[in-house]
Amino acid sequence: MKEQVFVSVVIYAHNNESTVREILMTIDDQFDQNFKSYEIILVNDFSQDRTLENAREAIKKVNGDVTIINLSRKHGIEHAMMAGLNKSMGDFVFEVENASLDYPVELLYELFQTATKRGYDIVAATSGSTSWKSKLFYKILNNLSYMKLSLQTESIRLVTRRALNSMLNLKEKVRYRKALYELTGYSKYLITYHSTSKPQKKKLNGENISLAIDALVSFSSAGLRAAHYLTFAFFGISILMGIYALYNYFFNQSVVEGWTTLMILISFGFAGLFFIFGVIGEYISRILTEIQNRPFYSTSSVEMFKEKRSHLQLVEKSKDQVTHIADRKSDNVSV
Repeated sequence: MKEQVFVSVVIYAHNNESTVREILMTIDDQFDQNFKSYEIILVNDFSQDRTLENAREAIKKVNGDVTIINLSRKHGIEHAMMAGLNKSMGDFVFEVENASLDYPVELLYELFQTATKRGYDIVAATSGSTSWKSKLFYKILNNLSYMKLSLQTESIRLVTRRALNSMLNLKEKVRYRKALYELTGYSKYLITYHSTSKPQKKKLNGENISLAIDALVSFSSAGLRAAHYLTFAFFGISILMGIYALYNYFFNQSVVEGWTTLMILISFGFAGLFFIFGVIGEYISRILTEIQNRPFYSTSSVEMFKEKRSHLQLVEKSKDQVTHIADRKSDNVSV
């Protein structure tokens, strides 16, 4: 018997022309077997290949309602997923951050059963295979965070409507969803699975580095703590150098020039000051971001395909660029 609740699945895609067709048809088949009502939302993050064309071809063979959100520029996973989550209307929402299946598709329904039968609001799945770069980042963030985080790599995630609305209503401009869900306080459960394919190694690029810095600055006191430690360290060095200079002045008559000592003092002192100013500047930029209240994402078009018994029809397509701001009430489920 099919589940009577309405569920949504949000899929992120960027230059996934070789896998987008398979994931749409596979997930649609799985959801059609287990759920009476569901929707699939594909967020096309400014793909430059045939991702959009292949997705449209796949939609002709699916059974459920499908929405394609085409972003006007490259946003990255976090902001792009926000576009899909704001559009979702399900009582339960699946978050799929990679348009390629490295897990058994039945795992999606297992997440749902875990959430409903055991009472969890957030259920995530991980393959357990994490690169050393990701492990290092999570270790640093978990240890330095003032929120007592326990983050790790997650492939897919299921959240209830109340947990999702609580996360969306947070006013944080750094939309790092893993940490934001922890901030809501809703119960979470993690499932480990064995990957059905060789895990893809994520390249260290500007987007990943930027997200890591944003998460460390926004969800930990690492920057301020480092600035405080450096302040005390360089203050101590300055005192020691002053004592050393006085000792040479009174007891070492052979020292005529104080150039070396002076240059060491100036070098260390200014190095510390510049680092501290850099950290302070980073926090000032975060304050500026919060004050500006800019939208999380912008779309070039939204395509909605509704199920009509034996075929799907394109019922709405907006060609005008629409700017969306993630500001909605807890019971509002549309952008």
